[in-house]
This record gives sequence, C-alpha cells and structure tokens, in this order.
Amino acid sequence: MKHIAKVFLLLTLIPGVTVADDKTQPPAPETETPNLSMQVASRLLTEAKELELSSVNVLRNASHIRKQVSEMRVVERSLKDKKQKESYGQSIDTLNGQLELWQKQGADLRASSANLKNYALALIEEGFILQWSDWVKLTGPMRLESSQNQMLAHNTQIRSVHPSMLNRMTSTPETVQPDSMSLEVPAMTGQQAPADLDIRTFQASRDLNFFAHIEPLTKGSPEPLTPLNEIHKWNFLLSDMNGDPITDAKIEFSGHMPGHVHGLPTQPRITAESAPGVYLVDGVKFQMAGWWVIQFDVTANGKSDTIVFNLVL
Repeated sequence: MKHIAKVFLLLTLIPGVTVADDKTQPPAPETETPNLSMQVASRLLTEAKELELSSVNVLRNASHIRKQVSEMRVVERSLKDKKQKESYGQSIDTLNGQLELWQKQGADLRASSANLKNYALALIEEGFILQWSDWVKLTGPMRLESSQNQMLAHNTQIRSVHPSMLNRMTSTPETVQPDSMSLEVPAMTGQQAPADLDIRTFQASRDLNFFAHIEPLTKGSPEPLTPLNEIHKWNFLLSDMNGDPITDAKIEFSGHMPGHVHGLPTQPRITAESAPGVYLVDGVKFQMAGWWVIQFDVTANGKSDTIVFNLVL
C-alpha cells in the first residue's frame, strides 16, 4: 500500500472553469484540463476491484477445502483400524489448518478491497463535485420532503387495518395514527436495509466505465428534497471515470423496493440531454418511504454498463 500512499500525496485538484454563452443553463464541465483527483481515484477503484476478485478466488478455494474436509470426516468415521484412523485424522487437522489460513486471507483481501473502494469513491466524488460544480446541488444522500402523508403505504391514500396486524409490525415511528382515523396505520417502511448500505448519490458503474450522480430537480434548502406521491424530475449526470461528460448515451431507467418486491408506480424515462452529460429523467414518483434501488443501464462509446443507487427515503 506504500505506492498508494505516495499517490495520495501527489493529488492536486484542478477544477474546470468555463464561461457559458447561454446564461439560462450552467456550463458543461471543463474537459481540457484533466481532473487528476478523478484519474488517481479511478486507478484506485480498479485496484480495489482486483482485490475483490482475488478475495473471491481465495474464498472459493477455502470453500473447496471445507468440502474436502467434510468428505474426509465421513471416511474417517468408517475406518476400523485405530492407527489408520488416527493418521487420517491428523491429515484432516492439517487440512483444517490450511482452511483457516485461506479463510483469513480471503477476509483480509475483502476488507482491504472495501476500504480502498470507499476511499477511491470518496476521492472521485470530490473531484466530480469540483468539476461539475455548476450542476451539483445535492452532495449528500437523497432525503424525503416533509409531508403529512409521509407514511402512506403503496398507492393507498387511506389505509385501515385490524389492530392484530400491528403485532406483526414494528412500533413507532413506523406506525402512525392520523387524527382522522380510528386505527393505526402500518407504514411498512421497515425493510431491513443493511446498516452499512451505500446510499451515496455518486456511484461508479459495475465495470468502472462510467461515473454518475443523481439529484431531484426540486426546491429544498439547503439541498433539493424528494417529494412523496408526486411526479417529479431528476438530473442524471454521466461522465467517464475522469469526469468528462458522456454524450449521446442510451440509458434505461428502472427501480424497485427490495423489501416489498415491487417496482415504481410510474415508468420514468430519459427525455432530454440538457447539456453534455446532463440527462433529464422525467416521471419519477415514490409512493412510499423506505429502501429503493434505482438502476441505470447505460450504453455509450461502444460500452454497456450498469450504475446502481440505493436510496433510503
């Protein structure tokens, strides 16, 4: 990791500055000056992916050894000769020792990969925000706009249930009792989202071909907020791993709730490219709070890749 530390010390952020002729829209990010931060982060992300692949191979070997040990245990129990059984048992113990080493090495590689990936994503996000500063208004995770109907479930505007159902639901704040109703309303927002779920609105694509950011085109202070049960629009900012805009991309949008096994109530689509690399997503709507997974399938410059965002609204 020493070479990585040296690379970090050499980082120099050089944000692009552009003077726009059209005063009605922010200028496109500068592309002539290389964003060294994103370039270095991109390489680190590639290293993180290689570490992850190594951990998969090591853990696969560990799994193979575990299976071999189990099969040898069966054979050991069938042996009648005491000395032979003892010798066979020693072989199993030796193999078990190797299994522990493989497992530890796999876990260490996986942890190193995760740490390097998180560092690289934070670095590349920082460079992206600087380069696209005229477009990025939301730098944190998406947050839901305050609403009296915030806890509505699915498309139901008013939901009434038998009190016994509440026993299968978690207690407040996931149940509410509006003044106009006699029974509590199960919000159904408890979806067991992982505690360490990555809910950043800046993400690299799976094969590291693209980097992207999403944010709602709504009013909010200090950042735009996401409305509930209201059709609205997003900006989808798409670049390569150096922060340069990706233009004329073919993009498919999809979304679902993992905990509820259903999709979005609408069919959002990319309707325009407002500026180089800035795509308008129209028709977005969330009918309930909770954990949403949003996926963009992108084809551009002869490459196809997928970018996934997790939202906890």
